[in-house]
Amino acid sequence: MQSPPPDLFETHLQRGPLRLSICPPLGGAITRLAYDGIDLLRPWDGTNNVRRTGCFVLAPFSNRIGDAAFEHEGQRYPLRSLSAEHPLPIHGVAWKRAWSVTEQGGANLNLHFTHRPDGEAALDWPFAFELEHELRLDEQGVDLRLSLRNIDTRSMPAGLGWHPYFARHDTCMLQFSAQSVWLSDERNLPAELKEVPAQWDFQQPRRLESQNLDNCFVGWNGPARIGWPGKGIELTMTSEMRHLVVFTPPAEMGFFAMEPVSHANNALGMSDPMANGMRTLAPGEVMRIGCRISVERTSRSR
Repeated sequence: MQSPPPDLFETHLQRGPLRLSICPPLGGAITRLAYDGIDLLRPWDGTNNVRRTGCFVLAPFSNRIGDAAFEHEGQRYPLRSLSAEHPLPIHGVAWKRAWSVTEQGGANLNLHFTHRPDGEAALDWPFAFELEHELRLDEQGVDLRLSLRNIDTRSMPAGLGWHPYFARHDTCMLQFSAQSVWLSDERNLPAELKEVPAQWDFQQPRRLESQNLDNCFVGWNGPARIGWPGKGIELTMTSEMRHLVVFTPPAEMGFFAMEPVSHANNALGMSDPMANGMRTLAPGEVMRIGCRISVERTSRSR
């Protein structure tokens, strides 16, 4: 890891064996989550690229929006991409903006972000909103809570989630259950909703191989578990959200992603966004979601 620029300061929380670090100026991103010094998320490399951190917030939408535009209440809204690595708008706005700290303790942190669609910022997202992110550590894990409030004079579509990059330590075991999965087209947009094929079925714990997944699973119904037998650690992620985006790049990259999100990829570009998980918030209305990451010691394999 290189030394980060001085303006990218980190805030550190500690509770028992767990350590959580956050960089408010860099998209409010989590830069480290470690248990007894063992990284559970990919540690930040110290650069000003939020996609090199451990986890960031997805708001007010997750993943890509096809055609770089969407319709809401009869009006079409164009969007620009905020990432040089992606031609389509991706992951919303919050990950590309600095957050402010509103409350801090030894094991807790509250972050705040406000978006106003003034001038060209309307091409990032055309509605005004504010976000609160609460992070709480205990000795068994971390609780994450997101609240999005529509502060616009109009209704707005809304979606939320998190994008954690988990560390890929040697042998890595995954387990989660879902009802179906979106198959993607050449632009990596969902094209067909299918029953989960056998090679992507993780209802029973199985080793993470090179499945080259970058797909949204629908009807995620229960916890997602990650085991690192060589480290003697198991992680359990739970949420009320029912979509799980799973991204498994080549093993040599050292990470994979399991993203709990409220809606399908490109839901805003579908004929019925609300049927695919998007919410419509009236002025002043709030959307809230949560995620719990629990960690425990297991027998270490040799």
